[in-house]
Amino acid sequence: MTHLLDLRGLTKRFPAFTLGPLDFAVPAGSITGLVGANGAGKSTLMKLLLGLLPADGGAVTLFGRTYTGAEPELKARMGFVLDPPGPPRHLTPLELGTLVKPFYPRWDAARFRSLGQRFELPMKTTFQKLSQGERMKTLLALALSHDAELLLLDEPTSGLDPLARRDVLDLLLEVVQDEGRAVLFSTHIVSDLERVTDQVAFLKDGRMILAGAKDDLLDAWRLVKGGPELLDSPAAARAAGGRRCEGRVELLCPAEDARALATPEAVLSERPTLEDLAFFHGRPLETLPC
Repeated sequence: MTHLLDLRGLTKRFPAFTLGPLDFAVPAGSITGLVGANGAGKSTLMKLLLGLLPADGGAVTLFGRTYTGAEPELKARMGFVLDPPGPPRHLTPLELGTLVKPFYPRWDAARFRSLGQRFELPMKTTFQKLSQGERMKTLLALALSHDAELLLLDEPTSGLDPLARRDVLDLLLEVVQDEGRAVLFSTHIVSDLERVTDQVAFLKDGRMILAGAKDDLLDAWRLVKGGPELLDSPAAARAAGGRRCEGRVELLCPAEDARALATPEAVLSERPTLEDLAFFHGRPLETLPC
């Protein structure tokens, strides 16, 4: 399997927060979703990958080459959208296209115009007068118009209505039809992850708590629900997290342990959703609202 992006021990330290060390890879032909609460480190990771912040440790391999964030020929092969968007607000989408063109040898003005039509963008209206959704779609059009091999998208569906969000996700699926391309995008909208991702990486407090192929992760865990008797099983001690509410216990367990918990008292054992993995993994057993 060819990896367009490969992180090994990538670390960034701040006075009150540390991201990493992170180890994961983005295969060619894939869409990888990055999920985590605000402050988990998603945007910091994107900035590290774009060379906007220096790393304090680890290594990044990009397109098979060592990448420090200072290689313009490698950066030109990436497209990006950062949250919040911040290009010059007095320029129109057409003018923004002219502005970025010199940085990308493979800039395709015709594709940019085509995406503008697809997104129904007012191409001659200044950025500051666009809606939040129109601003995000403008940045996506810019990112997708220079034949980028790897797209780094920070909350790309933020501020979009459901129809526009679906259009953006469909476009990402089109991108990876070319098996030499890949997408890494962060989101807090779990339905986006379930719809388009091949891989998912979960960040929590700067650490990557889970990462892998989406279906493999979902198959590896079970959400077991039952009475307090569940806690008497040795397998319960190996649960990744859970909650207790109104006399009922919910545990996120490895699939093999879920079988050991499948007693008459364990009323339900089910395949978790991505939202379940994000919510329960690493959460100490505690009383929470049901």
